[in-house]
Amino acid sequence: MMTSIRRYCGNWRQAGYLLAAVCVLMQVVGAQGQVVVPGAGPTVDRKWVDAWAVSYLPTTVNGTLQAVPTFHNQTLRLNMFVKLGGTALRVKLTNRFSTQPLVIGGAHVALRRSASGPDIAAETDHVLTFDGAGTLKLEAGEEAWSDPVDLVVKQYEDVTVSLFLPESTTPEAFHPTGLKTQYVAAGDHCGDATLPSAGVDSRNTMYFFVSDVQVLAPAKSRVIVTLGDSITDGATAAVNANAAWPDVLSKRLPALQDGTPVSVINMGIGSNRLVSADAAGPTGLKRLEEDVLSRPNVSHLIVLEGINDISYEQTPAKELIAAYEQIIDKAHAKGIKVIGVTLLPIQNSRKDTPANEATRQAVNKWIREANRFDAVLEFEKVVQDPQNPLRIRQDLTTDYVHPNTEGYRLMGESIGLDLFE
Repeated sequence: MMTSIRRYCGNWRQAGYLLAAVCVLMQVVGAQGQVVVPGAGPTVDRKWVDAWAVSYLPTTVNGTLQAVPTFHNQTLRLNMFVKLGGTALRVKLTNRFSTQPLVIGGAHVALRRSASGPDIAAETDHVLTFDGAGTLKLEAGEEAWSDPVDLVVKQYEDVTVSLFLPESTTPEAFHPTGLKTQYVAAGDHCGDATLPSAGVDSRNTMYFFVSDVQVLAPAKSRVIVTLGDSITDGATAAVNANAAWPDVLSKRLPALQDGTPVSVINMGIGSNRLVSADAAGPTGLKRLEEDVLSRPNVSHLIVLEGINDISYEQTPAKELIAAYEQIIDKAHAKGIKVIGVTLLPIQNSRKDTPANEATRQAVNKWIREANRFDAVLEFEKVVQDPQNPLRIRQDLTTDYVHPNTEGYRLMGESIGLDLFE
């Protein structure tokens, strides 16, 4: 804050006046993080609300250590598609699931210049600080929010976070299905508008170290969280197209009919189980508190998960149903409506066995008929082959497990927006 004061004030007396004004403003910040901003018109009530987030998991997935880059004296530039606009932002860095400290030698945030490429809009670049410091050391398992940044962000823009990693750093946690091209360059280039080119080996589509972006948004904003596995995460969707089905839903629902802004947060993890095993990150049931219930302004939860429990762990239907019941009860206790989603067809895929299919059918029957969910989305029917309902339509998949970009589009467009009013 003092850096900003010195930048915009001609002398320390003016800085003192500004600091006093800030102190007065801070007195109206409530316990829930709401800020009342006085102005000529009606009072604007704002708070920190999630505009983008991903769920992290250890780099050992299904018993196999996944290939990740080692960073050393390099800048990592990460791009995020934000689902909510605001007058300021802050960024959360994470060292979850790690056994070693994470050293950040510098960090910046800016708006991405275009929908592709590593360039940022230089005029929007800001240094990220953490309790006023431009560097950060996170011990194993720690996370930290940046100080707020005065950067106006529009809904559906790409925000870019650049991190300088001065020490040899091999991530022990990641989000592998990023669906955005991320860039790496030698040296500290956090504030550079353009990164030096280092060829295709300097690119990946995974997220490291950044887990959340919040914006200072209208306090009445609503958040919809989608909890699931790779199908929710958007596996096989086009990169840099914002084409996962939660993104499709978000772009159809920027706001409610009364103008209330809406953010759709994707908490999908590839290979994740709902209840049976932590082989690809904590189960959906274990993630519920942090990924859903503890977030501000969540009004709806959409659950599409369970097929990995069936195919990897041979989990019986009754265990999955019990997990759904727990999720529904815990969410309802927080005033959150829960929307269930039917599991997609699996015939012709590696998951296809008679026993797995029988369990899938039993689970879908309960989802449809138990009347425990507040609503049900029929994604199974959206993508199934009309000539053979037990498999996904051939033109909507590459592996008969995951929809492709067109399949995800149909899923996202099948959701009735009146469910969220």
